[in-house]
Amino acid sequence: MTDVFALLKNAGFAEGFLLPVAPYTNWTRHRNDGVFHPNTAPLADDPRELYPWANAVLICVYPYTPYDDETLVASYYPASNRAYHAMKRLLAALNENGVRAERAETPYREQLASYGIGSRMDNQLLFLEPYGTYFNVQGAMLALPEPVAYTPRREPKEICDHCGLCQEVCFGAIKGDYAFDWTRCVHSYLEGDPIPQDAMEWMSELLGCMCCQTVCPKNPKETIPIPDEVKSVLDPVAILSGNRREAEKLVGKNLAAPKRLLRQAIVLAANRGRTDALPYLSKLRETESERFGAELDYAISLLQKA
Repeated sequence: MTDVFALLKNAGFAEGFLLPVAPYTNWTRHRNDGVFHPNTAPLADDPRELYPWANAVLICVYPYTPYDDETLVASYYPASNRAYHAMKRLLAALNENGVRAERAETPYREQLASYGIGSRMDNQLLFLEPYGTYFNVQGAMLALPEPVAYTPRREPKEICDHCGLCQEVCFGAIKGDYAFDWTRCVHSYLEGDPIPQDAMEWMSELLGCMCCQTVCPKNPKETIPIPDEVKSVLDPVAILSGNRREAEKLVGKNLAAPKRLLRQAIVLAANRGRTDALPYLSKLRETESERFGAELDYAISLLQKA
């Protein structure tokens, strides 16, 4: 039988879990109650409807270390792009070894938690030893020679102390005691909708806020220096100048799409007082006012007063 776990480690993952294919009962209930972003609506309640041939879910863990300075961008985003490419390598290896495998969009963290792997935190992230919440997950549906009989590796346990630190630094999404309002999560503005005024005033980094992880006392304290390449390529003015190809290499085409990266660079340039961005912003106003009108008006007005 193909050694799935050896293949996933060769692809770059730290570890992985094989789970049965089953409905997302708890997650579906929360979605129906409006807990999650509307972009989760297309996900099927039961993966067996979309993948009738699959008999296993493979969830792979790609840990990362946060930057010592995440005021520009969280290290999660370059790491998620590396994890995406690791999954591409793994899928190719699995299929080459006779295992049908397809990337699947499923609520992976919910699946792990439902089998006692990791522990839910107030910030809606999953805590997994020894990584804390500093990991990306990628998943696939597999057709294995035999159905999966899952045996938990970890006992489920309560990790979150409900200390309130993540709630204090959050824009307003974290309500405490596992309650969450996605409409107040800055990360939700990656979907390309206009950013509300109060959210623009609050934004301090590109692509989404990960401050709830930084302040969590349960997370590992190790950090790494932010690479010079990240600082130069993801500089908001560099992005506004049209240098987005290099950004794609760091965070992937999906996150580097103009509706996400360019929109947020407009706001971040203003919040950082980057008056050198004004020529680029003025040019964008001539060509992109329909898409980015609210953000451009905010940024130009703020920088003209600087």
